[in-house]
This record gives sequence, structure tokens and C-alpha cells, in this order.
Amino acid sequence: MIKVISFDFDGTITKTTFADLFWLEGLPKLYSEKYNVDLEEAKNFLFREYDKIGKERLEWYDPDYWFNRFNINYSWKKLMEDYSYAIEIYPDVIPTLENLKNNYDFIIISNARREFIEIQMEKLDIKRYFKRVFSTVSDFNMVKKEGEVYRKVCEQMGIDKGELIHVGDDYKFDFLAPRSIGIKAIYLDRKSGRNGNFVISSLEYLPDLINRF
Repeated sequence: MIKVISFDFDGTITKTTFADLFWLEGLPKLYSEKYNVDLEEAKNFLFREYDKIGKERLEWYDPDYWFNRFNINYSWKKLMEDYSYAIEIYPDVIPTLENLKNNYDFIIISNARREFIEIQMEKLDIKRYFKRVFSTVSDFNMVKKEGEVYRKVCEQMGIDKGELIHVGDDYKFDFLAPRSIGIKAIYLDRKSGRNGNFVISSLEYLPDLINRF
């Protein structure tokens, strides 16, 4: 019996605008100013560097790594505040949580650094819905693609694998990874219209799908 629903965060609970501005606009702008290069040139350079590291390495998620690597003399936490105006929740989130809150505990499992999750939860005033927040890079020193992360979460929550269901918008990290160790998962495909027994296009369909398990 499912007791806990875990959600990915960026792209599932919140829109990615805030994180995109931080990484794709804010950091390139700081690099451009420090090294006196054109902003487009700075973007092209940094995007290539991001790709060289890749999402499967911890450094990709770590602003300390990037700010230190390029000697950026600006607080990345201040940069988060600079772009906090762009934090936005998907409109299907609160109605879904309200619908399910009496029957399940909610947690977050995200590969974002904890500070990125916390500032968004604070600005949106949604902490009250979630029993725990797990950042794979901050708490486990892992990226979410590893099924071991989900096993550790179950251990810390004191539940069996069969009592957790995970929902997220990354097919590899949020769907295939938990299923590889026997955890139920639902793929939230907000964009491409993929079909499947465990695929939804909006969280509004989550309550009905959970009832089928």
C-alpha cells in the first residue's frame, strides 16, 4: 500500500524559469562582466563547459564549483535572490496536493542543491505540504540517476519500497531509476505528449492513476 508520494521539484512542482535564469543568464552575465567579454560569447563558453561536465557529475549541480572555477566574486546565494522574482509554481500543484494530503505523506526528491529548493519553497509558502525534502547532491553526494538514492530515502523514511511512489518529469532520473529497484514511478510529461500506462501530462491526473496501483 502506498503511504508516501515523492515529487521531483524543478519541472514538476515549480517551473524551471528561476533555475534557468540563474544558470543561463545570471552566471554568464557575471562571467561577461569579470572577463570583459560579450554576453553571447560568455554564454557560449559557459554552456560548452556545462556540457563537458554533464548532468551525471555532481559538479554540474554545484554553484560553488562554477563560481570558484571562474573566480566569480559575487555570492551565488545573492544571485538566487536576484532572480527569485521568477519563481513560479505550476497551477496543477496545489489542487493535487490538497486532493491527496489526507491519504498520503509528501516528500521532495530532487537533484537540485538544497538551497535552490528551499528558497523556492519559502517564496511559494509550500513547506507545510512536505514532510521531508531530500536533495540528492546535498544529502547523499549523488545524482538522482542512481537507484541507490531512492533506497536511501526509503530507509530514512522508515518505509518499504512498495510504500513509495515517485513522480517527476525526467524520464531517466525520475522514472527509470526508481523502477530499476522496484519502486513505483509515474512520468510527468508536460511537453511532448508521450503515452503510456504510467505517464501523465498534468498532476491533475495523479489521484486517479494512483488509485490504479
